[in-house]
Amino acid sequence: MKKTEARRSAILAAAAEVFHESGYERSAMSDIGTRTGFSKTTVYGYFPSKEALLTALVEEATERGVGAVQAALAAHDADIGVTLERFADAYLSFALSAPVCTLRRVLVAAAGRIELDPRWHDLGAARINAALAACLRAQMDAGSLQRGDAHRAAQQFKALLEAPWFERVLFDQGAGPGPGQVEQDAQFAVATFLRAWAPASQSGARPLPPDDAS
Repeated sequence: MKKTEARRSAILAAAAEVFHESGYERSAMSDIGTRTGFSKTTVYGYFPSKEALLTALVEEATERGVGAVQAALAAHDADIGVTLERFADAYLSFALSAPVCTLRRVLVAAAGRIELDPRWHDLGAARINAALAACLRAQMDAGSLQRGDAHRAAQQFKALLEAPWFERVLFDQGAGPGPGQVEQDAQFAVATFLRAWAPASQSGARPLPPDDAS
């Protein structure tokens, strides 16, 4: 059998759907073959096990996300607020995408029932946190932010970005962000973060965006 990238991608897409609909534990390689129209032998020719399929889904998703946020942070701007907004847009565009939300639901549902590979955290979340922390540490050294635990500051900023959406997408409640909502949430998170971490000598903190209800 000649392997092709198109077949591999089709198998991964089908696996994500089957895992989400049936649950990882109840899914079988034959189910994925049926969804793609390929034989079970063909599916095994690309991935030796169901675990390998899930690992491939995690690896591909995390590589896209890590690449996007690293590129956003590399485009350095003298204004730390602009840099953080660029990071926020890249991170939320990745984290709230339909494939990533589906994968999160699969992993949360499987947690406690199967042994999740600890490397998955290191592949994605840990690398994103480390990249953001390095950026914040450099800004602390430059005097643009208060000195403190850069890793914890990175966690706080990510939490501000995630707060409006992550419970909703995990429980699959309604549609995702509408036009402009990600940008508004990112601006609010940046303004809130800078109010907490701006140097004590700075008198002009960024104003928070207006309340939509006002």
